[in-house]
This record gives sequence, structure tokens and C-alpha cells, in this order.
Amino acid sequence: LIVWKGGISETGGSFQVNYDQFLLMPTFLHQSEKSLVPESQDLLAEIMADAPPVGTITFRHFVKVIDTLTLYSAHDLAQFRRLHVWSDAVIEERFHRWRDEIQLMHVQVFSLPQPVNIPFHDSYAGCKSWVELADDVPTVGAVAVDLLPSLST
Repeated sequence: LIVWKGGISETGGSFQVNYDQFLLMPTFLHQSEKSLVPESQDLLAEIMADAPPVGTITFRHFVKVIDTLTLYSAHDLAQFRRLHVWSDAVIEERFHRWRDEIQLMHVQVFSLPQPVNIPFHDSYAGCKSWVELADDVPTVGAVAVDLLPSLST
């Protein structure tokens, strides 16, 4: 589950799901342990230790969107608590930013056959949800990732 508010640079001032599948682009911009639920905090250190060199983006995953939902009540988000990694404080802050709503994307995650490195371009920078890549990232041979066993603990 991706919980999303959208970036400052969103066209029209609100987030829209523009694609039925997309690459997950690691930005290393807003990550901090206090932003995550305790059971996910150790993963951040692993991810940061594996960060690519400056000027490079490494893609490892893409997702297919199964469904989307906009929530207009912070209370309604509680039922999705175990399906995302954000702390309650982050969810609360993002829900109330700009207007009281937040988007949920139910996605299927796919692991690329091998990591794909591309150069970082200035056009990718900034607080925006969608960027058009200057380089192709092949997804042929990607394998669906089963995340459900990790949710049962």
C-alpha cells in the first residue's frame, strides 16, 4: 500500500495517479527513522547503506496499480495501519497538509531481474510525484514480490 499526499509541485495542487504501472524511484530526500513505524526502521539503514553514488539512480522495483482510494477522514486510515511503513505522526501531518485528504494506492510490487542504474538529471529534482525518465529502464523478466508473509507478524 502506498500512502501518498503528493509533492509541492503537483499540477493543479493535488495528487493524481497518472499511470497504471510505474517504477519506484528512490530519492533519499525525506527519509528518517522517526518517520517510520519501529518495525521498519532497521530497513532504512540497509537501504541507505546501499545508496548509489551521487549522480546515479538505481531502480530495483516497479509496481502495478490495482486500485486507488482517496480518504477524507484521518480516522478511516486506521484500518490500513499494518499495510504501510509511515509513523502515525507522519500520516497525521500529511493528511492535514493543504487539505484534509490522502490517497491510497493498492499496488503489486515487482522486483527487476537486476538493478538498473541511470544518470540523475536535474529535471528529476524537486517535490513532485511523477517524472519522465530520459533513459529506458527495462522491466521484462520482473518477478512479483509477495509481501503478505511479512504482514502476518
